[in-house]
Amino acid sequence: MRISYEFITGEKFEIEVDDNIGEVIIEMEKMQSRRNRAETRRHNSLEFMQENRDGYCPMQFADNRADVEQIIIHSDEKERLHRAIQKLNSKDSIIVQKYYFEDMTMVEIGKELGITAMAVSKRLKKIPDKIKKLLD
Repeated sequence: MRISYEFITGEKFEIEVDDNIGEVIIEMEKMQSRRNRAETRRHNSLEFMQENRDGYCPMQFADNRADVEQIIIHSDEKERLHRAIQKLNSKDSIIVQKYYFEDMTMVEIGKELGITAMAVSKRLKKIPDKIKKLLD
């Protein structure tokens, strides 16, 4: 059996192989082709989705470019919030850090700080008011 290969350069090459080996090679190439097709058949580019062969655009996408002004305002607000959290007393600051940024539970925070989960809960209820005062 003769197997022919075509390289990316366009050069073609044929080799003579045993029939059993040729069948295995052909089966492997079919499997690879099926696998590639299965992996790529649901992936389409935006251009493909927007235009069909006639140039008709059946779907338009909204312009979701970020508003630079809003990004700057949001960044400034985050910075102010972080500064306010740092101005809290050390236990409150630690509680905020662990609860909101490290996703620890009140029980875990209480064990780490040597206080009850109820005490952590009460502090978490008072902290937003303290932060508001610091931001004003």
